[in-house]
Amino acid sequence: MATQKRKRTIDLKQFAVHVVIVVLLLLVLFPFYILIINSFKLPKDILINPFSIPGTAEVPMVLGAYGTAWGYIRNYLWNSVVVAFLEIVGVLFIASIAAYGFARFRFVGKNFLFTVFLSFMMIPGILTLAPQYALVYSTLHLGQTYMGVVLPAVAGGLPVGIFLIRTFFAGVPDSIFEAAELDGASHFRRYLMMAVPLSLPILFTIGLSTLLGAWNDIIWARLILYGKENLYTISVGVFVVFNSDANKSITDTVIYAGYCIASLPLVVAFCLTSKQFIKGLTTGAIKM
Repeated sequence: MATQKRKRTIDLKQFAVHVVIVVLLLLVLFPFYILIINSFKLPKDILINPFSIPGTAEVPMVLGAYGTAWGYIRNYLWNSVVVAFLEIVGVLFIASIAAYGFARFRFVGKNFLFTVFLSFMMIPGILTLAPQYALVYSTLHLGQTYMGVVLPAVAGGLPVGIFLIRTFFAGVPDSIFEAAELDGASHFRRYLMMAVPLSLPILFTIGLSTLLGAWNDIIWARLILYGKENLYTISVGVFVVFNSDANKSITDTVIYAGYCIASLPLVVAFCLTSKQFIKGLTTGAIKM
């Protein structure tokens, strides 16, 4: 009897946990549901009932909003692809090279230098916004350029990247690197052919996180690219175009469609890399 009561108690706890998870999942998905269904409706139907499902006699389905929205944001989408690619490559390459040095080399002040890198993780990015803007715009003269957006983002992603990748590199058995050294492999070859392939999960995790940050960044990109509309990223472009007084003729349906198009690349990227992303998170948690 005691065993049955214990099992029943455990089952009730698991049921309660699953209920909470389902409720939270619904709360997260509900805004996306509203976004998607309203992108297929006429503006008047959105005003009458934003929760109605399109495709009925009362609420017909329309597809033209996506073509209109694509015409507005396609250039911004390409700009975001370029910026995100440069940021991902920059963060992964520099962070992995630095992490390999911290993991495999011995030099004076290594622990102190690594601690300094970690300390930058504790500084909120908003505190460095003004001096960073002065450095990039006034000193480096990178205003209204891709590099003005990319370089600070790469620098900001290095502390976390170095910390996580170093953990993976340090977990690789020394015997593997020693065997490669006996075969005459240089440090760069050991890094490129052994350390990087063995750490692909965490590289995918950092890469996807960098993509998310590059795609959704609006404050810094808006500051640096202000006045250069042809270089606006998707977040800045959508915000400016859909809120401009000159574009009051844009309907709510087009706005919803534009948001769906802007979100689609992130969804596709996560679907393609989800296994590696989750593996990188869980393996990193175990090693740390």
